Amino acid sequence: MVNGKFSPTPQKPYLHLGCGKQIWKEFLNVDCVPLPGVDAVVDLNKYPWPFDSGRWQKVFAHHLLEHLDDAVKPVAEIHRILAPGGIADIRVPHHSSWGAWADPTHRHYYCRKTFEYFRKSNHHEYYFNFSFSEIECANICREGNSLFKRFMNRLVETELYERLLWKYIPCSEIRVKFVR
Repeated sequence: MVNGKFSPTPQKPYLHLGCGKQIWKEFLNVDCVPLPGVDAVVDLNKYPWPFDSGRWQKVFAHHLLEHLDDAVKPVAEIHRILAPGGIADIRVPHHSSWGAWADPTHRHYYCRKTFEYFRKSNHHEYYFNFSFSEIECANICREGNSLFKRFMNRLVETELYERLLWKYIPCSEIRVKFVR
């Protein structure tokens, strides 16, 4: 920690936000609970986050955003701390997933289009004072490589799915890649 802020180091060049019990080597593992292996206990509902601006090449936040009080501020903070060209790997439950609604600590619900608002070329980019140069979103229905699972994962990527089929075929999660 330098000047009260966490910086990447040669041993921990990447940031893992909301790590819980998933402790990853080469990552600064961050959670709000002092679990074994957590490197930094941080309340991510308090802004700005204590991470150096523009220095992190990779930031991971798997099943974190839906737990935070605000839906936009954490994305703005991820943008702030990413280095130019840095990548954020985000995962959230899809709003059609039973898991999105089952957890009483979830505060936000997402569809694939939610993340398009943060793209530099989006027609709603004027809402925010930041934007990502590139965004890739994928709905994930089922893990695996069987023909059925591949078909389902292709189906949930369609506009037809987002507009109509989500009511009948739940999707488990959305995987997002932000590039600053």
